[in-house]
Amino acid sequence: MKEKLIAVVLLLILTAILPIAVSKCSERSFAKPTVSTSDTPEKPKDSDEILCALTAGLYKDSYSAETLKAIAILMNTNYKANPDSFKANDFLYEENASGSIKDVYGEIKKAAESAKNKTLRKNSEALFVPYSETSNGTTYKNENYKYIHSVASPWDCYQTDFDANAECVGVSLSGIDYLCKNGCSAEEALLWYLPDFEIADD
Repeated sequence: MKEKLIAVVLLLILTAILPIAVSKCSERSFAKPTVSTSDTPEKPKDSDEILCALTAGLYKDSYSAETLKAIAILMNTNYKANPDSFKANDFLYEENASGSIKDVYGEIKKAAESAKNKTLRKNSEALFVPYSETSNGTTYKNENYKYIHSVASPWDCYQTDFDANAECVGVSLSGIDYLCKNGCSAEEALLWYLPDFEIADD
């Protein structure tokens, strides 16, 4: 009788332990291997590559070389003033370029190289300068950018895609392009829109 009692107790203990042991074995058998990516970190981009990528992100086939330089100065200023304002799709790196942009990426590099030490400053401070593709003939003031003034931009009215409802605060890129194609330097075109600024060499 005593032996039967011991056998029953042992059976109950084994019944309780067996599912736990099976579960542990199962977990070990099907555990997913951990893959480390620390061996192949992405190479960080240097400041020249970043400036090229931001300039390329605004490129249009119609832009002149001087326009690209103006855009590069603008992007250099804005990245230094507020790098967190940019999103991933604002950058177009050379390895991701295609079509006409890939063909002219060398020109974009030249523009960025000529602008990498130039920033727009007001009272010696680099400030973020808003911009739009075009305006409705004038730029506007904005409470978020109290250091920006309204200026005339009549050449935007000559654009084939002129939009009378377009509201531009800061710089009109099509206006910059018009001025650069009609004899203004990149610096002169930018300062038309930003008369209280200066372009400083860093």
